[in-house]
Amino acid sequence: MNDTGPCGRGLSRRLTLVCILALAVPAAWLEALEPSDLPGYARAFHRGDYARATTLAAERLKARPADVQARIVLARSEAAMGRFEAAYAGFREALRLDPRSPDALYYLGITAGALAEAEYGRLLEMAPGSARAHQLRGLSYEAQGRSAEAEAEYEAALEGDPASVEVRVALGDLTRSKVRFADALAHYSRAAELAPENYDANYGLGVCYSYSGEHTKAVEHFRRALRVAPDSAAARLALGISLLQTGQTAAAVTELEAAARLEPRMRQAFYQLGRAYQVLGRSQDAEAAFARVQELIQQERQFGEAQIREKQSPPR
Repeated sequence: MNDTGPCGRGLSRRLTLVCILALAVPAAWLEALEPSDLPGYARAFHRGDYARATTLAAERLKARPADVQARIVLARSEAAMGRFEAAYAGFREALRLDPRSPDALYYLGITAGALAEAEYGRLLEMAPGSARAHQLRGLSYEAQGRSAEAEAEYEAALEGDPASVEVRVALGDLTRSKVRFADALAHYSRAAELAPENYDANYGLGVCYSYSGEHTKAVEHFRRALRVAPDSAAARLALGISLLQTGQTAAAVTELEAAARLEPRMRQAFYQLGRAYQVLGRSQDAEAAFARVQELIQQERQFGEAQIREKQSPPR
């Protein structure tokens, strides 16, 4: 079949994305488990029953909204059924819950790049200099790790639409990742002025203030972020750390325990809990928290070793 026209090229890209997201070798966290240990949604996914996997993963997320792996499997199932926008949103949410998730980063990058590429032709043909066109280019460049080009495109988008909260937050996230906290603070502040209850703007402000040692301000913005997304383990952790820094140890324990419940594999939450328990004189609780840290470190080491073995193993 000749695949030279715009529709053909788009179809080819979508089929490629299906193969990458749906038929790729399972993530290392699944490889490390025995088949009988896999959650039902994961077993359904790897059987190719994507509709069933979607149903089961959605049910799991109703009970545990912070389950990152369930969210990733749900997003991969959505992609396998051709629902790429839903898949992209799912990977974004997984990354918000766990910014260090390699699976979320990997699949988000693939999905963002493919979606952006698929829409380039139409958007650039209709409005090549529009704010949305620049924003789309920025997203694509960022997914490819080309941060300088991404920042330039986001800045161009703001020239066309200075009131875009999305672009302000994107610039805040990008400059924060480059440890340019003054620039990030300016972008997040403007976004928060435009949308005072925006989660990303308030979370970003909290992070910037915490890095500058202004933990009282950080606490204020983390609390605002949590009013919007109370199940954010990242925001609970960050709030707990800032409360600990301001001497509010009991309140810090409440937030850190919540973070650990939401994300039981969040090593930093248990480490900070151990510190807080020590301050409160709860030595046994502190020992248990630090023991959990060591357990998670060991599991992460095994996870890394599994990834190495997977890369070294011949194709199946």
